[in-house]
Amino acid sequence: MGFIWSLTKAGIKIGMVVGAVKLSIDNDVWSLKTEKGSSVYEKLKKYILPGTIVYKEKLPSPEEVKLNAGSRWNSSVNSVFEYLNSAPARINSGVNSLYRSASDAVSTK
Repeated sequence: MGFIWSLTKAGIKIGMVVGAVKLSIDNDVWSLKTEKGSSVYEKLKKYILPGTIVYKEKLPSPEEVKLNAGSRWNSSVNSVFEYLNSAPARINSGVNSLYRSASDAVSTK
């Protein structure tokens, strides 16, 4: 089963590369004629780039990223120290419950 799975994965990867190369050759991406290159570029601007520009507009600004990164960092640091602060109490309660369980088990014998 493992051999068939790895063979299938390799076939899919090779097929994707071959498909991308075939598509680029069919669209004259590798053409040396400037007219064809210009028409491919115009198609790219018309059909592909508007979607990527819309996506770029949805991204947060660098200032928002800096603010969010700082607040998330501070929140993470606070969480770590709150956990470390409560660790002795948690350990104490865990040890006490184990001690009670052990003493109950010994006393019932």
